[in-house]
Amino acid sequence: MRKSGLALGLMAGALLAGAVWAGEVVHKVGKLTWHPAGYVGKVLAMKGYVLQAGDGYVLFSDEPGGAISAHDLPVQGTGFDQMKPGTLYLLHGTFVKGGLKASNGNPYHLDLTAPPEPLH
Repeated sequence: MRKSGLALGLMAGALLAGAVWAGEVVHKVGKLTWHPAGYVGKVLAMKGYVLQAGDGYVLFSDEPGGAISAHDLPVQGTGFDQMKPGTLYLLHGTFVKGGLKASNGNPYHLDLTAPPEPLH
């Protein structure tokens, strides 16, 4: 019993610290934008950086800087407007096709289902 309580306490602490559940797959932006078909409509986790803010979204990338391309992913939803360039974030959201016209021409976007979590 004592070990179970400790394990639950550690899991709760990890969640509060922005950790990922054991077994949760954390995707890269490039994997999703180069091969999007299998992810549409799914809630998923991903990590990356804000490259640029748009009107009602941010462009998200695997890299903290560089040129904007069609493979950077627009992100909108809860807390997107608080995200800062150069900070690594863990995001949870629904991968969506359509419904957002981004400046980079990517027809997909991530609609956040939880606030972004900065990773330090």
